[in-house]
Amino acid sequence: MNKGSLGFLSLLLVIGISIVFGVIVGGKLNAPPVAHAAPSHQPIQLAPANTGKVAGPDFADVVERSIPAVVGVTTTRVNERTELNGDEENPHGRGDPEEFLRRFFSQPTPEGDAEPSIGEGSGFIISTDGYVLTNHHVIQNSARIRVSLENGRAYDAEVVGSDPSIDLALLKIDAGDHYLPTLPLGDSDAMRVGEWVLAIGNPLDFEHTVTAGVVSAKGRRVPISGTDEGVARFIQTDAAINFGNSGGPLLDGAGNVIGINTAIRRSNFAEGIGFALPINHVRLVIDQLREYGEVRRGYIGIRMAAEGITEEVVDYFDLDTAEGVLIDEVVENGPADDAGLRRDDIVRKVNGVSIRDNSDLIWQISSIRPDETVKLDVLRDGKLRKLEVRLADRDEGLRAGNNRRPEPRRAEPEREFEGLGFAVRDLKDELRDGGVSGVTVSRVEVDSQAFEKGLRRGMVIISINGTQVDSVEEWQAIAESLEPGTSIRLGAVVNGSGFSIFLRVPD
Repeated sequence: MNKGSLGFLSLLLVIGISIVFGVIVGGKLNAPPVAHAAPSHQPIQLAPANTGKVAGPDFADVVERSIPAVVGVTTTRVNERTELNGDEENPHGRGDPEEFLRRFFSQPTPEGDAEPSIGEGSGFIISTDGYVLTNHHVIQNSARIRVSLENGRAYDAEVVGSDPSIDLALLKIDAGDHYLPTLPLGDSDAMRVGEWVLAIGNPLDFEHTVTAGVVSAKGRRVPISGTDEGVARFIQTDAAINFGNSGGPLLDGAGNVIGINTAIRRSNFAEGIGFALPINHVRLVIDQLREYGEVRRGYIGIRMAAEGITEEVVDYFDLDTAEGVLIDEVVENGPADDAGLRRDDIVRKVNGVSIRDNSDLIWQISSIRPDETVKLDVLRDGKLRKLEVRLADRDEGLRAGNNRRPEPRRAEPEREFEGLGFAVRDLKDELRDGGVSGVTVSRVEVDSQAFEKGLRRGMVIISINGTQVDSVEEWQAIAESLEPGTSIRLGAVVNGSGFSIFLRVPD
C-alpha cells in the first residue's frame, strides 16, 4: 500500500471516530437529567391526602352552627332636606376617611330631596320568641325595619327599645310557628387579649361573611357620636369589620357572643381597628329595654380618683389590695352625700358584686335605674362598712355637677418654688379675685412622675396629704417635711373639678 492510500485510510478512521464520539457526547448532553422510575405510560403516583385535622384554629363547626342565627337588618328612612355635615356625626371632622360605620346609613341624596333611603346592617337572634340585638345607629330614625334570615325568610321588626348611650337596640320579630335559631351570650369579661374571635355579618351586601382575628384590647373609650364616653367601653379587635357589619355578633372560639360589632377606625395610617360593644354591658340593660323601652341610668354623686388605686394609693392608705374605687370627692347634697359617704372611702362592692376598678363601679351604678337603692361595701379607716344609697338620675346629676365651682379661699402673692418634678407659685390677683386659692402649677418636667400622673401647668393645688395649702410658704414648709420614699397625695382643681394625684417622694 502506498503512502497516499495509507493517508486516506487514516483520515477516514479519524473522521469515523469523531462521528462516534460526537454521537455519544451529544446523547449524553440531550439525555433527561433524571430517569423515570416507572414507564412513561403509567400515571404519576401522588401521595395520599392527610385526613388529620388542619394545623391552626378551625372554626368551621362554630360558623356552621352560628350563621343561621345571624340576620340582615334592612331599614327604610325618609331623608328630609339635610346637608352632609361630617362634623355632626364624625368627631374627626368633615370628609374624614376614619368615619365610623354609622356614616353608611341614612346618606341623603346629593340634592337633599325628601325620598326614601335604604340602610343595611346586621343583627342576631337571642331568643326563640324573636328578640334580636343590633346597634342603635342601624335602626335610628327608620320608618320600616326588615329582618332577613339565612333560610330566605324575612320579617318586619319592631323596636322594643334602644340605648343610644352605648349604641344598642333590641328588636322583635314574629315568626309564627317557624323555628328561630339563636346565639348564646358569653362572658366578655372573661375574654383575654390575644384570644381568637369571629365576626359575622353582611358587609357591603355580602351576606354572612365570616372574618377572624383576636381581641386586640379591652375597655377602649371610643368617640362614637351619640354615645356616652363615661359609660361605653369597647372591645378592640383586628377581625375585619366593614360597612354593613354593624350590629352583627363577635363570637369567641366556642360560638358564644362576646360583643356586638359597632364601629371601625380606618385611615391612610391604620387598618384592622374595629370595636365591639361587650356583651356583658348588654346583659346589664337588656331587661330595662324589654320592660321600659329605654335605659335610665343611676347616679351616685362622687368623683373617683382618676388613675384608680395605684401602687402609691395602696402605700398611702396601707391597703391589702388594689381593687375597689377611691372616692376623691363627694358631690354636695348628692346621693352619696345623703347616704354618709366621705372622701377617701373605698367602694369594694355594689349589691354584693365586687368592684375591681372605676369602670366596674360606673357600669354597676349606671345599669340600675334612678330612685332604686343600692347596698355598698365601703372601706373606711381600715374597717368595712355597709351603706345604702338611693340613686339619682345620671343625666341630671352630671349636669348639676358640671356647674359646681370650688369654694373661695385666701390667696398670697406670686413666688416660685421647685420640687418633686414640678414648680408652683402663688396665685395671681385675677384668680384670687375669682374666689380660688391654693398654689398654681407653673411648670412640670416632662420626664417626671408628676407629668406621668397627669399634673399639668395651670392646675391649682389646694392641699398636700389633706392639709390645705394657700401659699408657696405653706407649700414649702410641708414639702420639706416629706419623708423620702413615702407616698403623698395632692389635691388639685382644674376647670372647677377636684381630683387627687398620688406621687412617691424620691429617695
